[in-house]
Amino acid sequence: MMKMKRRWHAAALLFLLGSLGCGEDARDAQITGPDFPKGAGRAYKIEQVSFPAADGVKVSALLGDPQGILQTGQRLPVVILVHDLFTSKEEWVFFLEELLRRQYLTLAIDLRGHGQTPLPDDNRETPDLALEDLEKSYLDVQAALRWVATLPQADASRVALLGNGLGGNVAYVSTGVFPARIKAAVLLSPGLWDSRSWEPVVVGSGLSPFEPHSILYLVGADDVVPVGESDQLEFTAFSDTLARRTDDPKSVKVFANSSDHGLDLLHNHPEAVQLLLAWLETYL
Repeated sequence: MMKMKRRWHAAALLFLLGSLGCGEDARDAQITGPDFPKGAGRAYKIEQVSFPAADGVKVSALLGDPQGILQTGQRLPVVILVHDLFTSKEEWVFFLEELLRRQYLTLAIDLRGHGQTPLPDDNRETPDLALEDLEKSYLDVQAALRWVATLPQADASRVALLGNGLGGNVAYVSTGVFPARIKAAVLLSPGLWDSRSWEPVVVGSGLSPFEPHSILYLVGADDVVPVGESDQLEFTAFSDTLARRTDDPKSVKVFANSSDHGLDLLHNHPEAVQLLLAWLETYL
């Protein structure tokens, strides 16, 4: 099993306690500490869940509910987040608050062979992730679509996908295979190539019917993969190819002079975050 990289965000809080005196001066002692801004604050309910895919794979996911423990009975639009190759659902943790604050029910999934979602039990000789597994990753998205449709707080008629890297490919295919169940998608640096021929690979290609639509592509102009001494694979070219096969509405935003890939676009380009949120606001 491949080792997956995880990105965790943590915050440390240090309290400073004043010295407590002894004897007669003890009653004058005080506890001092930093001044915290006063406000109502926010609490979001985030829990780990799982559900089965059509071929028996148990998909692990994080469900974020902006209504917290105080359910209002309101049905919310859903955003399903799909991670990059060799990572996991935790890579999206930094962006969950942004979506929850805007009242999106969020579901970050682990694709098969990543994080806590296993590969199919098909008695293979080696447990390594194969192209065939990537080709079937859209089944994990299908499982997520079916599962959120059972949630009383989810508006299953308003579902969007966010895909990063390989997850962008999976989101593209899922939008094409399930066009009536996915209203919009945003793909960050989609791209995948066969390491033997360096031919572009669109996971799930060849499926029919296939109608990708309502997709925003975000990519860095200088985001490339060197091949040999003089050649390179360009994520901009990959995005353009997918966009030509996408039905309107669609848009490709290339960030000039940027080699940022995937989630780094959101970290380093405020415009990328604004465009992503505006796309969801408009088409979801």
